[in-house]
Amino acid sequence: MLVAALAMPMFAEKQSIEERANADYTAWLPEAGEFSIGFSVDPFANFLGNMFNGSTPNNYTRGQYNIGGQGLGYNQNSANILRNPIVSIMGSYMLTDQLGVKFNIGAVIDHTRTIYNVEDDAAKYENPFSHALVQDVKIAGQYGGSFSAGIEYRLGKKRVQGVFGVGAMYVFQTRKTTYSYGNAITALNQVPTIAGALGAAGDNVYGFNAEPGVYAATRLINDAVSPAAGEAFWHRIGLYTTVGVEWFVAPKIALGMNVNLDLLYKWSNNNCKQYEGYNILTGNVETFTDLRNVANYSGVTFGTENVGANLYLAFYFGTK
Repeated sequence: MLVAALAMPMFAEKQSIEERANADYTAWLPEAGEFSIGFSVDPFANFLGNMFNGSTPNNYTRGQYNIGGQGLGYNQNSANILRNPIVSIMGSYMLTDQLGVKFNIGAVIDHTRTIYNVEDDAAKYENPFSHALVQDVKIAGQYGGSFSAGIEYRLGKKRVQGVFGVGAMYVFQTRKTTYSYGNAITALNQVPTIAGALGAAGDNVYGFNAEPGVYAATRLINDAVSPAAGEAFWHRIGLYTTVGVEWFVAPKIALGMNVNLDLLYKWSNNNCKQYEGYNILTGNVETFTDLRNVANYSGVTFGTENVGANLYLAFYFGTK
């Protein structure tokens, strides 16, 4: 669709420089009472860029997290940076030919379920030569959403219009990893076998005993915050301004780009880790929620961020 829209002017009837300068593009531009819907083409542009620089689509280099087109956080120690927004939808309604109201909804959903085969400890106990298997499951998820609304004013009567706007927005992000294990913890098997990828050379789920002397060992079952992702659940709310242009490549079809300046209040929720282990004092298998060393933050940021999408394709239509 994008390629077709950009190619349309190439096949139009050839015009002289004077004819193009005097051409009337009024019918191409937004009018009072019209709606628009727009879609981010940032992921498409990144895909094309990586085709030519030798990178793979899953090997992007980022300087900041990107939610719904909004770069609203940066964790330089994180090796697992969020992908481009899967969904970034923009819409507007023209109150006059120049003034309109605009909104944006963005979302990131990055959900990965990994299953590992592990030898069945119970079957191995009964038959040392058994090759029966159970499964460990790791679910890693990063989720986020953005919501913004404001007003915009446009200038220009030719195919290129300047677009200026102000508005408010709210953004959230969460990230966590959960584990479930095929070999259960029991009185006879207090430290069951786990998948090699979850062991000391991998996720190291047995790497921390939440209460030495109480538990024989504890293994991680819910990691909502880790040293590489200190901002596991955070929020942003505030005001933004935007300056951009829209180039009408065909009647009521525009390719747009913008830059933004925003003032945001940010805060995070407390997050913690959960473990399971055999309590040698009570003889029970218990879940331990570790609230120690839990931290949160709040503050204000002022800078250039992305509200909606930096590069987008918009379609205008009326109700008549």
